[in-house]
Amino acid sequence: MLCTPAGVGANQVDRKQSELEALKRRLHTLQQEFQAAQADRREAADDLRQSERAISSAMRQLRELDSERQRAQGSLQTLKEQEEATAARIRAQQAHLGQALRAAYQRGQGDALRLMLNGEDPNQNARDLRYLAHLSRAQHAMIETLRADQARLADLQRQAAEESARLAQVKAAREAEQQKLLADRRAREQALQKLSSQIQQQRREISRLKRDERSLTELVERLNRLVAQQAERDAARARAAQQAQRKQAAEKGAAGTARPPVAVNTETPEAFRSNQPFSRLKGSLRLPVAGAVMNRFGEPREGGGVSWKGLFIRAAQGSAVKAIAAGQVVFAEWLRGFGNLIIVDHGEGYMSLYSNNESLYRQVGDRVQPGDAIAAVGNSGGQPDTGLYFEMRHQSRPVNPLLWVK
Repeated sequence: MLCTPAGVGANQVDRKQSELEALKRRLHTLQQEFQAAQADRREAADDLRQSERAISSAMRQLRELDSERQRAQGSLQTLKEQEEATAARIRAQQAHLGQALRAAYQRGQGDALRLMLNGEDPNQNARDLRYLAHLSRAQHAMIETLRADQARLADLQRQAAEESARLAQVKAAREAEQQKLLADRRAREQALQKLSSQIQQQRREISRLKRDERSLTELVERLNRLVAQQAERDAARARAAQQAQRKQAAEKGAAGTARPPVAVNTETPEAFRSNQPFSRLKGSLRLPVAGAVMNRFGEPREGGGVSWKGLFIRAAQGSAVKAIAAGQVVFAEWLRGFGNLIIVDHGEGYMSLYSNNESLYRQVGDRVQPGDAIAAVGNSGGQPDTGLYFEMRHQSRPVNPLLWVK
């Protein structure tokens, strides 16, 4: 607990406080550098993602080209087989037709006329004439079939030439896609190298940041020990100052200028474990600091126009401000009108707000438990009196804290 009695070791405390503020500024600078490194890392990750997408697309297209090449080779093989079969059939037909023509030549021309004039049996002649007519038709059909097969052979040869040309195009496209794949792989390797460099740089920054945070913690601890020693040595002066303050307050009360407290809180949050949601804790909580409650929730502030949305609890400088329940710190920074403000999210839309603190002990993202000291009482933000301004909110709407405490 950081407790600085009035007038005790002011020069030393101010000097240490200046060192602390300088270290905080340095910490802020390191945080900005860390965020910049993270941005660079995201950029490298984007490059890597684009490169890997390009490789995936190239592999898919290469697979499609391979399939197309296999289909083209199959079609070309089928055409060649059909071409060979047709050529064999033409050769057989040519041989058969050649035999028929040689036989006709050997018989000589005018066979039909000689059969009718040779004076032989007419029935035999008729049979021979029918045979000759059948033979002539067979020869004519053979010639027509031969012509059709020759045309088919020419068409197959044309199709085979076209398929060969298309196969050559597919092969060229496949080779081009392979070149593109190699280029994408090189780009991926460059992105990986850049990402590795960014990660190493970021690790160095994180290590340096943690080292400075440890130094900051040690400095705060030394400051606390120094102030505690000064407080112990000058306890008598502190008691005298407190008596003077009480006398001054009594005189103001007698003159009607000081407003009496609404209530006095003597109990502060203690550690407890509960699996219940925050909404089930209503009526069992304690106010975050011991002291005089100076206002009622919802009553007008002095000067009118604005009503109290929380409670101002007058308390001693440096008194520990404790978390009322478990939660996570979502804000810990100086805010105009509220000074050093810390906000804890308790879930279900419930939040507790602690302002006008002298110092904040926790940072954004920290988990806190009931009774944890999260700040020290002060009068930051222009508050004339030393104490804690405390609010509770549900879905951003203020709720009366006194309805939630014992």
